[in-house]
Amino acid sequence: MLTGIMEVLSRKESLSMTQLATELGYSVRELESALEQMEHMGYVRREILGQACSPGCGIDQCSGHCEGCGFLSTEAFTFWVLTEKGQIILRQYPGR
Repeated sequence: MLTGIMEVLSRKESLSMTQLATELGYSVRELESALEQMEHMGYVRREILGQACSPGCGIDQCSGHCEGCGFLSTEAFTFWVLTEKGQIILRQYPGR
């Protein structure tokens, strides 16, 4: 299960949790649990796009410390990224 998730994440596609769960054959709840475990183990990290990047950053003002997201929104989107540690594991156990 974990390497399957890593393989999909390595493709760097934008998939919803429902799409990812469907592709892998798991429920969204199972997928969320697995991703949280993988995050704890350091294989993936959660990133949030659209959220204020610092306490001084908001809809009407920017602190100037953003890292070039170029995205200002009241909505936040969570996505998962394969870490370097996850990439190493995936290379060691391809296709599992």
